[in-house]
Amino acid sequence: MKRIKKHLSVFIAVAFIAGIWGCVEPTNSSLVTSVAQAKSSDKEEKSPYAQDVKPLSTLDCARCHYSVFEIIRDKGGKHQLDCQFCHETFHTYRPDKNWADVVPQCTTCHGEIHGAAFLDCLSCHGNAHIPIAGLSNMATLEKDCANCHTAQAAEVTQYPSAHSKVACSDCHHTQHGYKPACVECHEQPHADYADNNSCMGCHPVHKPLEIHYSEETPNTACATCHEDINSRLISTHKKHASLQCAYCHKETHGNIPQCQDCHGLPHSKGMLDKFNGCTDCHFDPHALVLPGH
Repeated sequence: MKRIKKHLSVFIAVAFIAGIWGCVEPTNSSLVTSVAQAKSSDKEEKSPYAQDVKPLSTLDCARCHYSVFEIIRDKGGKHQLDCQFCHETFHTYRPDKNWADVVPQCTTCHGEIHGAAFLDCLSCHGNAHIPIAGLSNMATLEKDCANCHTAQAAEVTQYPSAHSKVACSDCHHTQHGYKPACVECHEQPHADYADNNSCMGCHPVHKPLEIHYSEETPNTACATCHEDINSRLISTHKKHASLQCAYCHKETHGNIPQCQDCHGLPHSKGMLDKFNGCTDCHFDPHALVLPGH
C-alpha cells in the first residue's frame, strides 16, 4: 500500500509539472515570435535600400570638407550658402572630366561685376569660399586699383595733393574696402575729430585741396585755420561780424567775392571813379572801418 501511495504521489507531481509547462510554453513561444518580428522590422527600417535618398546637406559635406566648412562659417560672409547652391554637380572624381565643368563659375551669380577684362576672379579673390577675407594683399592689387576705381584714380591725378604722392595701399592697407580714419595720418589738424564725415564735409578724400562746404558751416570750423582773420572779424561790431564766413566765401574754398555782389554800387560814379576799390577806404573787409574813424 505504501508503494502504491508513493507511485501515486510521483505521478501527481509529474502531471502537475507537465500541466504548468503546458501553460508556460505557449506564452514563451509568443514572446519569441514577437521579438523576432521586431528585429525583422528594425532591420527593414535601418536598411538603406528601404529609405528614400535625400540630397546632401551642408553638414553632410562638412563631414569630409570640414576645413572648407570652418572657413565659410567664420569668414564666408555672403557665401554662407548651402553648398549645393553653388556646387550643383556632384564632384565624384573622374580623370577624364574637366574640373571646370564641376567647379561653378563666379559669373553664374555675379556676372561680369568688374567688367569683361576681369573674369579671372581668383587672381584677386584668392579663395572663393571667403571672397572678401580671401582678397590678395593690397600691395599686390595696387596695379589694378585704377582699372575698377577709375573715378578715384582720376581725382587723385587731376587734383594734386599729398594724397597723390602715396600708394592706394598706404591708406587702404588692411584689406580691400578698408577705409582708414583720417586721423591715422593727419592727427586732428583742425577741431576735435569726430569721424571721417567731419573731415570729408569739406575735404573730398581723393582731392582734399578742393575744399567745399555748405553755407551752414560754422565760423569756428574756418577759424581752426584762419584764426587771425576770425579774431579781426569778431573784434568789430559791424554787420560783417554777424555773417557766416560761407555767406561771402560761397561753396569753394579760396573764393573771394566782389563787394558789389552784395552792396551793388553804393556811391556816386564820381567817387567810384576816384578810387580803385572799396578797400581803399574801408580797408579790411573782416574789420570794417569807416573813413575818418
